[in-house]
Amino acid sequence: MVTEMGISEKLLFVQEKPNSYVLFIPPDMSSVKFFRKELRRSLLANHFTEENTSQIVLASDEALTNSISANISNDSQETIICRWRIEDARFLLYILDYGKGLKMQDSMQKTSAVCDPHSSFADFIHSLKSYQKSTPGKMPYSGKEKIHRNMGQGLRIIHTLMDTVKIMYHSNDEIHEKIENHKINGSIVELKFDTKKHPNEEE
Repeated sequence: MVTEMGISEKLLFVQEKPNSYVLFIPPDMSSVKFFRKELRRSLLANHFTEENTSQIVLASDEALTNSISANISNDSQETIICRWRIEDARFLLYILDYGKGLKMQDSMQKTSAVCDPHSSFADFIHSLKSYQKSTPGKMPYSGKEKIHRNMGQGLRIIHTLMDTVKIMYHSNDEIHEKIENHKINGSIVELKFDTKKHPNEEE
């Protein structure tokens, strides 16, 4: 059994450059809170608005949750890598996991909006919470299985909130956009957000 202290000891956070960050985490939901905290801090420090920051954090949280789930489904305890960069009001995040991943075409089929993607962020969150209310699932938290609500709609959230979403696969130290399932060692999710594309959200 992994204790909460054991989980925290496995976290490694590095700020490589003023606006470049990398976080190594175990596949456990207790790691997500630390990720959200550091991601939010880095965005606000780079003058992102509260609304843009909330959108990015929510989408990134969902992407990391999906990666943790992918690792678990593949019976993998390998470390998940989150690397992000902030430059000229643009945000770029890569999350590398060791699960079997999601087919891009499958993810695109799930992007029908939970609500109108052009509605306000507050309306989006309200509709999302209503939609997800009855979809709990079990995920590891500090080494123990716990109910995690809002399972199953991560891709809809990510595609609705981010400007670019790309799913790639790694196999034997090579990266592919398309690959046979049995050759996949894990997934790489790329998320992009450009505040210049959201002028109405700027202060």
